[in-house]
Amino acid sequence: MPTEQSAQAPPGHPDAARPGTRVFTSTRVEQLMARVLGIAVLIFGAQAFAFALMPEEGIAGWAVIAYRLFVFVPMIAVAVASAVQRGVRVTSVVFTIVYLLALVIWPFYSGFAFGGAAGEPWVWYLLTLATACAAVVYTPAWAVAYTIAAPVLFGVVRSLTPTGVLNPHIGLLDAVYGIIFGMIIVVLAVLFRQAARRVDTARDAALERYDRAVRAHAVEAERVEVDALVHDNVLAALQAAERAEGAEGERAAVVMAQRALDELRASGADPDPGETTVTLREMASRLAIAARMMEREFTVQSTAEAGVVLPQHVANAMGLAAVQAMVNSVQHADGSALGPDEASRVARTVSVSSAGGVPTVEVHDDGVGFEPASVPHDRLGLRVSISERMTTVGGRADVQSIPGDGTRIVLRWDPAEQREGSGA
Repeated sequence: MPTEQSAQAPPGHPDAARPGTRVFTSTRVEQLMARVLGIAVLIFGAQAFAFALMPEEGIAGWAVIAYRLFVFVPMIAVAVASAVQRGVRVTSVVFTIVYLLALVIWPFYSGFAFGGAAGEPWVWYLLTLATACAAVVYTPAWAVAYTIAAPVLFGVVRSLTPTGVLNPHIGLLDAVYGIIFGMIIVVLAVLFRQAARRVDTARDAALERYDRAVRAHAVEAERVEVDALVHDNVLAALQAAERAEGAEGERAAVVMAQRALDELRASGADPDPGETTVTLREMASRLAIAARMMEREFTVQSTAEAGVVLPQHVANAMGLAAVQAMVNSVQHADGSALGPDEASRVARTVSVSSAGGVPTVEVHDDGVGFEPASVPHDRLGLRVSISERMTTVGGRADVQSIPGDGTRIVLRWDPAEQREGSGA
C-alpha cells in the first residue's frame, strides 16, 4: 500500500553506487523534476510545433515530414515517460542527442534559412527544453558541458550562410541567452538534489539513533529485570543458605534456591502458552471494534469455530498486527492519484477464520497496491509492526500485493508448529 517508489538512488544520483543507501527525499525530488520536465515539454514543444507547421519554402515535402518526426517523436517520448514515471532518463538522453544532430542538419535541411537574418527558426524554441533534459538526467559536469555546447552550436548554425558567416552577433546573443537560461536550470537541479541528500542523511542519522536507543532501552530493561530477580530471589536464597541452621533451615534454603533458579529460567523463556488464553471469536469481536474506529469502512467477517483459542500473548500480537494492517490500508490503499470519490470506493475487509484449526486473520483491500520488495527497510509499519511481531510469537505474516491490484495481508499462527518446535 505504500505509494512511494523504491528508496534506492535514482540513476545518475551520486549515491547510486552505494547499495542500501536510503534516498527517500531524493527519490521524491527526482520524481518532481521529471514531472516538471514533462510540463516544460508540453509548453515549449507546443510553441515549437506551432512554428514548425508554418510553410517552409524550397524544402521537399518528404524532408519536412522526416525532419519534424526526427525531432518531435523523441520529445513526445520524454513527455510520456515523465507522465508515467518510467524511462525518463533514457528518453531524455535520446532527445538531447537528437537535438544536437538536428542542429547540425538544420543548415542543409533549410538551405541556410535564417542564417544571420532576423527572426528565429523553430528549433530555437527547443533549446531550453534540451538543456533542461540534460540538467535533469546528466551528472552536474555533463549537464554544464551540454548547456554550453548546445547553445554555442545553435549560435554557429544561426549565423551560417552558403557564403560564410553573417551577423555573428545575432548567433552570439542567442547562444549567451541559451547558456544563461540553461545554467539557471542546472544550478536549481543541483541545489534541489543537494538539499534532498542532506535531508536523507539527517533522516538516516535519526533512524540510526532511534534504533540504538531502542536497543539500549531493551538492554536496560532486561538488566533491570535480571537485577530485580537477583536481588529478590538469588541474594535472598544465598542469605538463607548462609543463615540456615539445622535440617529444616537447610531444606528451606534449598527450596528458595530452586525457586530463584526457576525464576531466572522463566525470565529468559517464552511466555507459557497455557497461562491465559483468548478465543478466536473474542479476538474477532475486538477487531470489529477496532475496525469501527478507523477512518475508512471495513467489513469484518468471522467464520471462527467455537473452541479455537490462542495464548494471550499470541492474540495480542496477532490483533496488533491486524490493526496495523488496517491502518496501512487506510493510509495508503486510496493512493494519491485517486480522487475523493474513487478513494471512497476502495473495499476493505477483515476476515477471521480457523480452517484446519489454524487461527487466521486476513486484511484485504482492492486499492492501489504496491511492490512489497520495494518497501524501504526503514519503513517500520510493515516490517516491525506486522511481520516481525508475528515472527516473535511463532506465527507468520504473508504480504501479497500487486501495484494496481490491491493488497492482502494474511496472519497465521499454527498451534501444531508450536508443539513440534517444543518437542524438537
